[in-house]
Amino acid sequence: MDKEHIYFENYADTWDRDRKENPAKLQFLLKLAKIRAGASVLDAGCGTGVLLPYISRAVGEGGLVTGLDYSRQMLDKAREKFSDLPGLSLIEGDVLKYDLPEQAYDAVVCLNFYPHISSRSRDFVKKIRRALKDGGSLIVMHDMGRRQVNRIHDDRADRRLLPPADMLAADLVGRGFTLSAAVDWDDLYFVSVTKADEFSYDPYGRGGAAAPAGSPHRSHTQKKAVVNRLARVGGHLEAIKRMVEDERDCSDVLIQLAAVDSAVVSVSKVILKDHIDHCLADAVRGNDLESVEKLKKAISIFVK
Repeated sequence: MDKEHIYFENYADTWDRDRKENPAKLQFLLKLAKIRAGASVLDAGCGTGVLLPYISRAVGEGGLVTGLDYSRQMLDKAREKFSDLPGLSLIEGDVLKYDLPEQAYDAVVCLNFYPHISSRSRDFVKKIRRALKDGGSLIVMHDMGRRQVNRIHDDRADRRLLPPADMLAADLVGRGFTLSAAVDWDDLYFVSVTKADEFSYDPYGRGGAAAPAGSPHRSHTQKKAVVNRLARVGGHLEAIKRMVEDERDCSDVLIQLAAVDSAVVSVSKVILKDHIDHCLADAVRGNDLESVEKLKKAISIFVK
């Protein structure tokens, strides 16, 4: 048993007292998670089970909730509080060593847990991806801001840092996921990615229907950049909604609106560049050099 494991075993009795629950914030995080009714969800590093009743309400009576933690004392506290929750099972085990079933979960949720496995994040993500069903979600979230999380872990000898949400998102996209949402605020942190084998950009918005004659469908070659930028747009929109609900100053809302505008322009440029590359390739393939020159001229005018 390592020092961290001993720490959690010894702290279990006073954890809930010292680490006070914020119901409103946890409800907001679960709202962002978009866990559907009837889902099977793994709460990785569940601790004393603070998130278990929220997940249970989200999945309903037809859903399944599994809490996994390597601290027996923490799990004992979770059992004391939530043993009557429907569809709940609690497992003692290290998520990096435990033999998780393949394609078993619709979502794997990590609340205030990621820094504890970040030094072995590659192994963790690979394992979680196998355990997720196709289209399942890996959700990393904290009920405090990233800077506060890092200050907590900075006080410890085995310092582990929580990266900015866009950096974590980009890393997860590179490991076989697509990005659903990324939020990195002063008081909370949220990244949700979806297990998917392929992401294609449909320029005609036809949901897979045939493209117009003479306009062949093109798969987007810059899928990582597009998905990341779209997630940033979603994050800013969530921030605007929350600011309006909290009656924040208009100047704060305008700053977020400007960020949305910038993010939309950014993703538009990526898609435009990819489209231009396809057009150039088609023109060159057809030996139509005049069309190439006209296209270059049009691009130059557009950019200016």
